[in-house]
Amino acid sequence: MSWLARITTGGPFATTGAGVLISERRVLTCAHVVQGCTRATVHLAARPDHSPIGATVAVRGPWVERSGGTGDVAVLELDAALPSYTAVPARFAPLHGWNGLHAPQLAAYGFPEGHDGGLSSEVRLTRGALRIGGELVQLEHEGTGMPLAPGFSGGPVVVAATGEVVGIVTAAQDTLWRGAEDRVRRPAGVPAVRLGQMLPGEAIARYAPELADRLPGAAVPPSAVRELRLLLTGSEVTADPLELYRAAAGRLGCPDPPTRPRDVWEAGWYLLSEVPQPVGRPHPVLDFAELVAESTGDGRLRAGLARWRAANAPHPAARRHPEPVRTPRRERWRPILVDIQPSGAGTRMFHVAISSIRDGVLGEPHSRTMLGSMLPGFVRERIEEEIGRLEPDGAELIIFALPRKWITQPVHSWARRKDFGPLGADHAVVVVDQLRRGNAADRRHLEMKWARLREDRSAAVYPIPCTAVPDSKRLYQRLRPVARADLPVLPGPPKGNPFEPLLAAALKAGAPAVLWTQHACTTDHAQAETCRNTRFLARLAAELADLQPDDLPRRVRELRHQAEEGEDPGGHWSAGLVLLWEDPQVVPSPHRPYGVAPTAQPSRRPAD
Repeated sequence: MSWLARITTGGPFATTGAGVLISERRVLTCAHVVQGCTRATVHLAARPDHSPIGATVAVRGPWVERSGGTGDVAVLELDAALPSYTAVPARFAPLHGWNGLHAPQLAAYGFPEGHDGGLSSEVRLTRGALRIGGELVQLEHEGTGMPLAPGFSGGPVVVAATGEVVGIVTAAQDTLWRGAEDRVRRPAGVPAVRLGQMLPGEAIARYAPELADRLPGAAVPPSAVRELRLLLTGSEVTADPLELYRAAAGRLGCPDPPTRPRDVWEAGWYLLSEVPQPVGRPHPVLDFAELVAESTGDGRLRAGLARWRAANAPHPAARRHPEPVRTPRRERWRPILVDIQPSGAGTRMFHVAISSIRDGVLGEPHSRTMLGSMLPGFVRERIEEEIGRLEPDGAELIIFALPRKWITQPVHSWARRKDFGPLGADHAVVVVDQLRRGNAADRRHLEMKWARLREDRSAAVYPIPCTAVPDSKRLYQRLRPVARADLPVLPGPPKGNPFEPLLAAALKAGAPAVLWTQHACTTDHAQAETCRNTRFLARLAAELADLQPDDLPRRVRELRHQAEEGEDPGGHWSAGLVLLWEDPQVVPSPHRPYGVAPTAQPSRRPAD
């Protein structure tokens, strides 16, 4: 929340609003918050001890000239840049990430009168997400907590689960709280309302072009957006920007922008942010760049647009006969998280929460407290319901988050009487350790390990034989360096000595995955040189050779299926195979991104 700001102005019409830091020196807010002012004061909400910072209004949208509240954008330039240890710019959600069938839960933040620290409000989109004036989106209060009110203007609307900004609050209307005198003045039959309006990021960037560089999801990458913005901003073009837009996108049946573009950048940004990619054809923004180059007399601009178009146009050979790329098979995972914890309701009671994960965001969990003996049946039934809701473009991945003392439970073998096989043979099933997930430092080290793995695309299996069990401290030192991506394999279940300390050391060292068999070693190694577990280690190392770490769940599922398909499932070498596997890009972190959002405060007059 270091990017959240409270903005105050002086003079006879003093106002208080909110703002969002979009660079080390620029703050985004509403134009009506700084109406009639050239200067404002910025207070960092997350740094109450930090001195207020003076700012100048650098950009002011056309809010005054328009009706309906459109163009209500302003950008303040701070008198001094903020260092990164004081505040960092906000992170924005992908374009149109606030809308659609799976619209996320939203929260707004503001600074109502008397609450300089800020308050939050749960909001949702009005169904249909109708664009008011072609750019504004109506919000409704969820029914509990603080409704939108004066003080939220310029404040961020964020995805509640990630803290990513999707837009800013521009207006609020709340007639439910008003007293008897106000209710008498309201005409009979007119219901009380708790509404608001939001200006989404894609609309804000029409008036604050620099914001476009920070909005993911455009037709070209952010670096290309920035390059095109620098080329088009302030360029001298003889043609009408709207006619250039029509010439580029009209043949695709795209409607005109809601308001006439003021310059070529605004027309280009509308193409980048609102016009989808045509099937089998280049994006029309490439034709737009060529048309702009033809209508200018600036040689440098023509050359720059030609280079930009060549760099972002698809390769002609790739359009004719694309050569198939031979890469190892990799699954796209659709995760389902099963979180099981002991319950305070009794020694044999457990609390289970099951939810799907979409785009790294944990969905609404289905939770219940029950006896441990009831868990297998309930979990399997609920998993089938969640699988039925998953998109068909990926394989389901069942992730059991378990306490350390419960990590050896055979969850992959759970089955009901009516089932034809265990859970782990039908679906990819992995376990994760709740203790490591709850430790922010351990989680960060795990993320660093995976970042290195994604560069190298390989990891080495590190079998630990039961004839030479290493000391847990030595194993920790071997696995700890980020550059080492060894995946330890235990020859027995990590329950008690000698393997439980080894599992604790591997997890503390940031091991991306740990494998083991549920079968304990029963061989007297003083009399025999080989045992079942030794053969298990050798065979597993051969099966997993050259396998990418993010594809481990798929391969382990195949090995479990092979065991169940055989004549003697319990005697198969891979019987009882367990995979502890945690990819930060698949399993959302409980620490980052933080599930909080910035706030904003409206003016002290009811003009909000």
